Amino acid sequence: MERIKVKINGREFEADPGKTILDVVRDNEIDDIPTLCHSPELDPYGSCFLCVVEVEGRNNLVPACSTRLTPGMEVQTRNDRVIASRKTALELLLSNHYADCLAPCTLGCPAGVDAQGYIALSAMGLHREAVDLIRERNPLPAVCGRICVRKCELLCRRNDIDEPVGINAIKRFITDLPGIYDDEPECAPPREKSVGIVGAGPAGLTAAWFLGRNGYKTVIYEAMDKSGGMLRYGIPAYRLTDAVLDREVDYICKADVEIRYGVRVGQDIPLQTLRANHDAVFLAAGAWAGKAMMVEGEFETDGVVGGIEFLREKTDDPQPLTGTITVIGGGNTAVDAARTAWRLGADKVIVLYRRTKNEMPADEMEIAACLEEGIEIMELAAPVGIIAEGGRLTALRCTRMKLGSPDSSGRRRPIALEGSEFDLPCRTAVVAIGQAPALDGLTSTAAGELGLSRWNTIEVDSDTMNTNIDGLFAGGDAADDGPTVVIDAIRDGRKAAGAIHARFGDDRLQPGSFAVAKDFWVKPGATELGEITESPRHEVHTISVEDREGSFAEVASGFEYEDNVHETGRCLSCGCVKYEDCPLRLYAEEYEVDMDRHKGHVRKHKVDDRHPYLLYDPNKCVLCGRCIRTCARVLPIPALGLIGRGIKTEMRPAMNDPLAETSCISCGNCIDACPTGALTSKYAFPGRASLSTSDVDTYCGFCSLGCPITVKRFGDNRYHISSGGGPGAYLCRYGRFDTELFIKQKRIVNPVVRSGSQYREVGFEEAYGTIVDAMKEAAETHGAESVAVFASPELTNEELYLAGRIAREGLKTNNIGSFSVLSSGKAPGVLDPFFGFTASTADRTALADADLIVCSNTSLESDHLILSVDVNAAVRTGTKLIVANSTLTANDSFFASLAMDPMRGSGSALWNGVLQMLLDSDRFKGVEDLPGGSEFLDTRDFTSERVSELTGVSAENIGQAAELLGEAQRVVFIHSPDRVQDQAPGDMETLANLMVLLRAFGARADLLLPQMISNSAAMEIVGADPGYLPGRTASPVGLSGARDHEQLRGLLDDGRIKAALIIGEDPLRHERTASYFQNTEFLAAMDWTSTETTRYAHVVLPGSTFLETDGTRCNFEGRVLEYAKAVEPPSGVSGTEALVGLARHFGIKTGRGSAQGLSGEIGGIVRNELGDLVRYYWNTGQQRAWGVNGRLAPVDLHVRAGTMPLAMTHFERHKKEIRNVGTSRFKVQH
Repeated sequence: MERIKVKINGREFEADPGKTILDVVRDNEIDDIPTLCHSPELDPYGSCFLCVVEVEGRNNLVPACSTRLTPGMEVQTRNDRVIASRKTALELLLSNHYADCLAPCTLGCPAGVDAQGYIALSAMGLHREAVDLIRERNPLPAVCGRICVRKCELLCRRNDIDEPVGINAIKRFITDLPGIYDDEPECAPPREKSVGIVGAGPAGLTAAWFLGRNGYKTVIYEAMDKSGGMLRYGIPAYRLTDAVLDREVDYICKADVEIRYGVRVGQDIPLQTLRANHDAVFLAAGAWAGKAMMVEGEFETDGVVGGIEFLREKTDDPQPLTGTITVIGGGNTAVDAARTAWRLGADKVIVLYRRTKNEMPADEMEIAACLEEGIEIMELAAPVGIIAEGGRLTALRCTRMKLGSPDSSGRRRPIALEGSEFDLPCRTAVVAIGQAPALDGLTSTAAGELGLSRWNTIEVDSDTMNTNIDGLFAGGDAADDGPTVVIDAIRDGRKAAGAIHARFGDDRLQPGSFAVAKDFWVKPGATELGEITESPRHEVHTISVEDREGSFAEVASGFEYEDNVHETGRCLSCGCVKYEDCPLRLYAEEYEVDMDRHKGHVRKHKVDDRHPYLLYDPNKCVLCGRCIRTCARVLPIPALGLIGRGIKTEMRPAMNDPLAETSCISCGNCIDACPTGALTSKYAFPGRASLSTSDVDTYCGFCSLGCPITVKRFGDNRYHISSGGGPGAYLCRYGRFDTELFIKQKRIVNPVVRSGSQYREVGFEEAYGTIVDAMKEAAETHGAESVAVFASPELTNEELYLAGRIAREGLKTNNIGSFSVLSSGKAPGVLDPFFGFTASTADRTALADADLIVCSNTSLESDHLILSVDVNAAVRTGTKLIVANSTLTANDSFFASLAMDPMRGSGSALWNGVLQMLLDSDRFKGVEDLPGGSEFLDTRDFTSERVSELTGVSAENIGQAAELLGEAQRVVFIHSPDRVQDQAPGDMETLANLMVLLRAFGARADLLLPQMISNSAAMEIVGADPGYLPGRTASPVGLSGARDHEQLRGLLDDGRIKAALIIGEDPLRHERTASYFQNTEFLAAMDWTSTETTRYAHVVLPGSTFLETDGTRCNFEGRVLEYAKAVEPPSGVSGTEALVGLARHFGIKTGRGSAQGLSGEIGGIVRNELGDLVRYYWNTGQQRAWGVNGRLAPVDLHVRAGTMPLAMTHFERHKKEIRNVGTSRFKVQH
């Protein structure tokens, strides 16, 4: 096919016909064209109009996603016109995007600490990760957990319901936990540059932390003999202890930060010397000077002292006080001074404030504590003079005030009342009306004088903390608007560190991130939040007032565990979980959108949380249609659609019903499709936020398809699942959501030994020894045929291989099998007489070009959804579909060319009837000449009347099925060997005969055998079957025990098994299989959660789930899938590791014993024994095409059917319960 030549951005390219502009631009990495509605696996939609480009000769811009290339086309992907159009499109989308990108609490924090994030992590139980998240913006979390003014809580949305979440108390709880400060912070490799910092207060320490972590040699010059600045010398120990502060400073110093104490820059060392010794300097000198009352005699009178001076003095020398102490001021320093004076024994303490308590800038909790401790707050009074005797203060002359109109701070201005003067007797007056920096020696450099403000603070650029002198930065109380609060100083320190890092050319100074906030339109209030249940706030526990008197012991003792659980549970998770990777937000940032341009009416929708696994926030929906189109690919009748017109258009489920009550099958693929977080997962644990995850790619282990998944881990045992195969790689509900089983259910953590009714936890070595001794004793007493090992087909190849070796080498018995396999009633190797092997003859790609697909004994939508997607895709392109199932779904009837519902157990009769009609037709003559043809024909007696009577399917439908098969040239049969619902004796063999017949007469016919349990296909291959050794060679004759399934059933039926090891199965749950163990003398079990079998067992080993175990499994196509350990098992020992340990105690050599080593060992055996057949059983990339016609054979329809179709594994039982009660009603039991 001739390729098309086009010119894009002035460069020539060639492309295949049918390609879109977007395809070629992305294939050749020409530009990053923005899209929201486009996804490669979906047909172009063109709704978002972000991908517009300019095509020469066209008046209008065109969407790149849907515009096909034409010869000679010239395209511009990025010019002023294109950029302006994209910007407008984004602004229009955002004009109706009533959502919070970031939580209000995060926006309210001056340092930008992700409060929602660390609350979520703490709710998950990931407290260390929560502290690490705080440290990304604030290296003093324990300090702030005690003394922060909690600007975050002022904006908490719960204020409109009851009270704000106790954000600060949560912070304190998690930082007080053991081990939080034991690790080493991650730091970049050392760099050549160094930075000098003046002052070890919060601004200086913060800058040092971030610079140190970036690899810079950082030196802090501190005038005092200890670090902390006002944190140590201005905040009393009853609020912040030295131990807590020292712990924070020590951790900061781990980031290669050096603090040089007793060095006063400007006095002991000139500022210019610092500039010469370092590549940058940050001034964080603090504000150590107190502001004066400006009344006569203030500085000459003994007993008048500044607030900072008072607190510093009492920190160093807490001598008792007597008489009345009056504190002038209303801020935190004033309150701290008053509470300190009370603790030092003052007869009376008065706080004198010129406004009312409501206007006091001090923390409300501190004011409340002040009153609780009996301290008087004298409102609307101010000092105007000093009364002294012999130079010693005896009283303050004060005047009464009233409040006038608001001043620049927003508070009402105090006005003195004439003639209201009064004298207030006191021994000491502490003046705490403000602070100012002391900049002696810090303003002059060789490059010039530092710019100072009218408040005598250092002028800085508030975004970068740059001063007017190159390389000199400033922040904290000494800069800009002067003394503020600790969290503001931390903000300044982090900004300065970022600017210094950028200055050195190692990074670009990042502008503020774009974020939409609901408050841009209107502040959500009680009406919008009205359905949220009130939940009382838990306050931190405190010691009694009696215990505080005369003591500087910390007043607040923090939260108990239950308090923290309660408070984290109160968080409304306002911010979007897709904040970090939302393309809409990132494009808005890139194109510098202006939200005000199209601001107007915004629609507000209620968040729909009625689905058990999904959250839908219509406010975030941009009507891209990706969820709708994805749903239509997965389901023949989609559950989602658009309703309304114009601005009232919404994505909603059919009839606007709850999603769980529609045709929704809870696969969650709409979540992966949604670009903006309108559709998100509900987690199986508390806590929601936009959090970074460590991602591990592996495979699902819930059925034999082995779909790729990505495990997105927040931390140990806290993760969620997304599709791991890129666009179009979907998951079913089990793969996406049902790992909640592993999270919610109680796990077996330690080995257990039972003696009578007493259970005792033991170490692994003792458990191994007990199992080996007991089972060997049983074998010696009753013979090797009396012991057995049973293993679940959910296990890895390596675990199954070890189970077989433990049976044959450790116990000298051939009794190795699976209750799950035995319950199916199917003998192994049933297709060997027909094909020479028993496995799928093709892989899933055979469905794409099939002209007929036949589904027998399978309900793809509920059992193998992702295979159903492939079938649906083929049907939409014209492939015909036959479905034979005793329980037809609405989709079966709607989508299939022919849907038949034979009576259960009659599938073999049905397909033999179809086969008979084909034999009777003119096309299929000379069957007797085919291999096995004569013997095959001798057994035929399936008239349409008889078959119709046996199956309940009309002769007309049987004839139609035969007609469709007779006309088809490319046929794929899909049959589930271990699905019990429509299983029938001889059904697989009958389908094999159909295949052989069709192939013999020129058609391509293949059989796919998807199994319900993930690794069923490997049981015979790895030696976990009584009939086969590893490599699928026959079991040796001389070994004791069963040689096939029938013999193993016989031993169980006769009660001859005296000791057993059961791995991952629960036969004691069912009366039928529990009876097998009435005479058992010893039972060992291994599983990941408690079952009836583990409760009865004498020894229990902890097992692991497929997310916790390295190893391989063989999917239904015979492909070997390598599973990665994505999560650590609670026991710390994977199932493979446990079985390796047990095998070694049996004296079995396991080489390195790793999953990788065992996999290589198995692969070598299999390749050596199977030869060319390895492509069907152990395919690691070999070409799979089966080019042989096969052999016809008679089928015995009277063989034993499955007698115990029982759920043997935990997950089998789980799926059965879901089918029984439905998704919307199913709950995982803890």
